Amino acid sequence: MKAIRQLILLIMIVMVLTGCWNRIEINDVAIVTAIGLDLVGGDRILLTLQVAVPSKLGPTGASSGGSNEKGTFAISETGSTVSEAYRNIQYKLSRRIFFSQSRVLLIGNELAKKGVSHIIDFHTRYQEPRINSFIMFTKGKANKIIKSTPNFESVSTEETKELAKSGVGLKITVMDFLNMLLTDGLEPIAPQFTLVSREVNIKNKSNKTQAINGAAVFKKDKLVGWMDKSEIRGLLWLRNEIKEGVITVKIPNQNGGGKVSFDIVSTKAKIIPTHRNGVINLGVKITSEMNVIENDSTLNLTEQKVLEELQKDIEKRINKRIQVAVDIAQKQYQSDILGFGQAIYKKYPKEWHTQYKNNWEQEFPQVGVSIHSQVTVKRIGLTK
Repeated sequence: MKAIRQLILLIMIVMVLTGCWNRIEINDVAIVTAIGLDLVGGDRILLTLQVAVPSKLGPTGASSGGSNEKGTFAISETGSTVSEAYRNIQYKLSRRIFFSQSRVLLIGNELAKKGVSHIIDFHTRYQEPRINSFIMFTKGKANKIIKSTPNFESVSTEETKELAKSGVGLKITVMDFLNMLLTDGLEPIAPQFTLVSREVNIKNKSNKTQAINGAAVFKKDKLVGWMDKSEIRGLLWLRNEIKEGVITVKIPNQNGGGKVSFDIVSTKAKIIPTHRNGVINLGVKITSEMNVIENDSTLNLTEQKVLEELQKDIEKRINKRIQVAVDIAQKQYQSDILGFGQAIYKKYPKEWHTQYKNNWEQEFPQVGVSIHSQVTVKRIGLTK
């Protein structure tokens, strides 16, 4: 009886199943691997797509047959909107544009200054582009970077994607950027992407590689400035995005000279607002564990006093890095990329809505911030 019931259920399921009436064969699509957007002519959108050539892609990502042929090609067109430019590109392709495999959205400087809300709107409203694509900005033209030649992969955006995931800088997706736009007390920020020389002091235009080289700072949806790779270190500490890294302490000559390098094992940042007598202040607390990774000094690290002095030195360096990020956000750009307003909202929602929300742009640069770091060196190695 049980077997009969199962058979009847199976027949009913088969009867209601339908075929894939709207399926599209792989041979009928142009697979987009990256999207670049620039502003041209004052008000026109230049859309550049990096499109994969499946026949040129080998099983390991190298060009098939050992050929030097590129695994992608770039195609571009303009329009008054992103969707119009996209349609104009479609007229030039014999296959249907397929966005679902794109993992990189790169936007040029001039377009970002004008505002990017309509770009984010297209990415979230149209069903194909991935909202977990990495969003990046460049000081030059996105078109130029989209057409760059990769070093390791046949598809350059594979390198771009892996670079974004590596933890060497900010890692922001389209969804992250949208959330920052929609969140009270938090302004958007995203990685700055560029092409740099592979070798030091070599000015060869063909000797270029991709790099994350800082961050783009926004007020609402408009680009207001840039932070270089040294300035964003404090921001990464605040955002709990320091996954790995090295801090080197230079030992004074009177103590024997040399350097000691520490490998960052773990970090944790906490922003603590306090509200007294109508005045808001913010405390930043950083805790971190590190290991000694290199020591060419004459210091005996087994001595507790020596180790404590090194820990204090590192704490000062971390405090300084965070203070640089705070100063840039408060004084230079007046943009709360640090999320201080969001921290206030979470702890004091009533005060946020009644006292700070409507004039946070004016309040943010005046907020007092105190920074305290606590570093613990867990391992010093076996050699002196």
